[in-house]
Amino acid sequence: MGQSITISNGTVNCSTALGRLAAIAVAVACGGLAVGCGPMVETAKFPVRPDSVRPADLLGPYDGIVLDADTDRPVAGAVVEASWAFERGIGLQAPLTAREIVVESGVDGRYSIPRLTDVPGLELPSGASTRLRRFTLIIYRRGHVAWRSDRRFAQAGGPAARRRDFSQRGNRVRLEKWQPGFRHAEHLVFLGGGEKVRAAAAWELQPAAMELGGEEAEKVGAGAGEGPSAQHAAPLDIEKLLTDDEIRGVTGFVGKFEDGKLTDLPTTEFYDSRHFKAVGKPEGYDVGLRVWRLGAAASEAQYRKLLEELPGAHATDEIGDASLRARSGEINGLAFLVRERGVVASLTCGVSQCTEPAQLLKLAKLVESRLPDLPPEPVPPMPAGTGAGEGGTP
Repeated sequence: MGQSITISNGTVNCSTALGRLAAIAVAVACGGLAVGCGPMVETAKFPVRPDSVRPADLLGPYDGIVLDADTDRPVAGAVVEASWAFERGIGLQAPLTAREIVVESGVDGRYSIPRLTDVPGLELPSGASTRLRRFTLIIYRRGHVAWRSDRRFAQAGGPAARRRDFSQRGNRVRLEKWQPGFRHAEHLVFLGGGEKVRAAAAWELQPAAMELGGEEAEKVGAGAGEGPSAQHAAPLDIEKLLTDDEIRGVTGFVGKFEDGKLTDLPTTEFYDSRHFKAVGKPEGYDVGLRVWRLGAAASEAQYRKLLEELPGAHATDEIGDASLRARSGEINGLAFLVRERGVVASLTCGVSQCTEPAQLLKLAKLVESRLPDLPPEPVPPMPAGTGAGEGGTP
């Protein structure tokens, strides 16, 4: 079992008379040598074992097993983050620093966290009035709801319930499968955690952004570990699904296009877009293509979202396993679902470019015929929100 340790430090100055008196009192209690005095340890609010009422030792060690809640089988490769929070002060405490250990569950689903004082090279904060206040365990595995030792994930925006089944030794973690209808934005807020947990959960940023949109999505991204370390698969690339010449061949347009990306959502491992912008022409000549490759269940949810939320959306069943038409201003849209490939695709075309409904359908059929040419599919993501695009069109 691999293990990595991340240490963060902080300092708090005892500048007030009350702080100095408290420091002197603790120094006396520690034999007059405050510098060498280790932290006081709070009484744990959880037991040492599941069948015991004796309080745990916050310093550890900790061990347990991670299981799938549906099958009761071990879950290997789950990120297990243990963190200890230290505070300083008597009467009025202030955060001081934290220590963190990250491991992964083994092939048998088991994890083991060493006692904090037994980790080579790791020093505990010392000094007057320093105390260990809390221990938190976070376990994350893609495809499951995250598990925290202090509280449970609450769906539908409800308050998180306090967890009462955590123990220091012999802990049994039952990870529930992610379900359609759960919100990634709420899940990321619940999750918290350090760098490695955020990196493992970084794929959730895209569906969270789809759910929230605008500035709220940026806030989620800022707090959930963006950056190169968060990448887990190559981005989806839909460049080969439709070309400039094919658009001109269908619509009869004789001008040029500037090829780029639509700006509503960033490209990820399961979403990509193309914007065929007609040079020197208004928006009514532009063509847009969006593709979500989400897996069977999530693609169904994405298609239903589009059908429910796009302006003027109505089912047409003219392509794929299900399809719809929509319109916003001078932009017509067509979206369709291909269940076998777990793909939802949408095309937008201005009324000056696609002057007849049959032209938009012909472009969509070209895209459908090329779906087998997409690069190999990564591990399927969980349900996404709508992310319908600019101007409310698909």
